[in-house]
Amino acid sequence: MKRTWTLMLGLICSLPLSADWNLAMTAYDKQDYAVAKVEFERLVPFGNEDAIFNLGVMHHLGESVQKDSQLALAYFMLAAELGKADIEHVIAQLQQSFTAAQLAVVETQLLQIRQQVKIAALNPEDDSVEVDLPQPIKRIPPKYPVSAAAQGQFGYVAMRFLVDAEGNVQTIDVLDAFPERVFVRESIRALKRWKYEASGKSHLFKVQLDFMLGGGVNVGQVDNFIQKHQLWQGALIGLPQHQLTLGSLLRLADVQSSNTLHIDSELPIAANLDLAVFRPIKQLKVDFDGFMGTAVVRVADDGTITEHISGEIAPSSTVQNLVGLKLKGQVEHNVYRITKNNDSPSQQAPWVTALFSVPSNFSARFWWDKAAKNGSKEAQRIMAAYDERWEQYLLEQKDAEVMAWVGSRLLLEGQRDEGLALLDAAIAKQYQPAKALKKQLL
Repeated sequence: MKRTWTLMLGLICSLPLSADWNLAMTAYDKQDYAVAKVEFERLVPFGNEDAIFNLGVMHHLGESVQKDSQLALAYFMLAAELGKADIEHVIAQLQQSFTAAQLAVVETQLLQIRQQVKIAALNPEDDSVEVDLPQPIKRIPPKYPVSAAAQGQFGYVAMRFLVDAEGNVQTIDVLDAFPERVFVRESIRALKRWKYEASGKSHLFKVQLDFMLGGGVNVGQVDNFIQKHQLWQGALIGLPQHQLTLGSLLRLADVQSSNTLHIDSELPIAANLDLAVFRPIKQLKVDFDGFMGTAVVRVADDGTITEHISGEIAPSSTVQNLVGLKLKGQVEHNVYRITKNNDSPSQQAPWVTALFSVPSNFSARFWWDKAAKNGSKEAQRIMAAYDERWEQYLLEQKDAEVMAWVGSRLLLEGQRDEGLALLDAAIAKQYQPAKALKKQLL
């Protein structure tokens, strides 16, 4: 039995996550279980399901602790809650060996361990945006750095920034950049020259500026970079820097692609990365008038719509049944998304894009979340800009960058005392943008 569990630990969980994880695995391999246990426990607050599973294994086998299969079961159940795959049979086997009274103890232990976790399981992505933000009236495109163009480099810079009451861009903070620093200077220089509608009050924005030679995503270049640096293999075995970089590349490919990706958490995690879903395919157009809303449809080879899969047709649409209507053009896929926004007068015809359902690990945030749970502070800060779980965690850790921007948001929402307290705390930690934000918001 011990050999079986040790093999399981080696095959499933020996993921080199961070310095603490490497120390834990090194200690475990040397049978220094006391050190391994401490290092695994340090990853529990991040909701690291692999570290939690490993702690269950150690309690099940009695490694550095008194053997306790009930406590082991509690760890396994928590690991499963947090997304650990393929352990249901282990949990079921242990549950069958316990009495009702023992299982009640397990539930109590599970509750106690769960309280240590600061980061819950990853929520479905929500890219909803504030709809009443002032619109840009002048956007200056960034210059492509000469050296980057000469080397064929591509990438992006994601930034958050404050726009004042007159519509001027003020404090700018780089959220994420790939490659690091190559395009940052020109991005900031261009963004400072943007102008927004004057709304009489300040607003916080996020924007991503993409840099790609030849227009659109060059899937071949992205694939070559991933292969050259073995990013997929490194991400799968848990290397946080590989996970962080892979997430950035997937973000770039997704934003630049003309296709629509639907992240389906029900699909099994892919063992291989097939970038074909990002490659451009022939564009289709609607062969009918009057459609308004959003619809995901299945089409035949001749473009005839055979099924309305999902979506919502607006009441104002004169077309309420799409089945039997046609999309015109060369059909290269079988599922498409049709969108016509009633609030966009400049949109003359519905947009038609190929839709691909892909597993979670085709998502940038999936890998950023993995890197964050593996101890990458950079990934944690990126996630905090999009995910309340990481925002709250870094606030508890008194991270100056997060305190400054959350404090600014609270000020704009009218929570003056709470916002000022966070901004002042960020200033005390020498985070320079916090001073500018406070000055501009008061």
